[in-house]
Amino acid sequence: MHRTQIYLQDDLHDTLKAKARSVGVSMSELIRRTLEKDLQKDPLADARAYFKRLKPLESFADVNAEDYVRNIRSKSRLLQAGDAS
Repeated sequence: MHRTQIYLQDDLHDTLKAKARSVGVSMSELIRRTLEKDLQKDPLADARAYFKRLKPLESFADVNAEDYVRNIRSKSRLLQAGDAS
């Protein structure tokens, strides 16, 4: 294990201290657990879960999203300019 020093804003320190006390662990242990949990997250899975919860606007309910985006991209002057180079 390595020892490190970090600086926390006063309000964050107070919140961390209170949370550690309520959970019954040291502040160091709470920081380690929180970091381990956060580092194990899969950002791609989080993004997919976020978008699965979204519901389309009523006006787009019957629109295939991939076809819609493909159509917009086919008309993009910026994307077409990129193909020329």
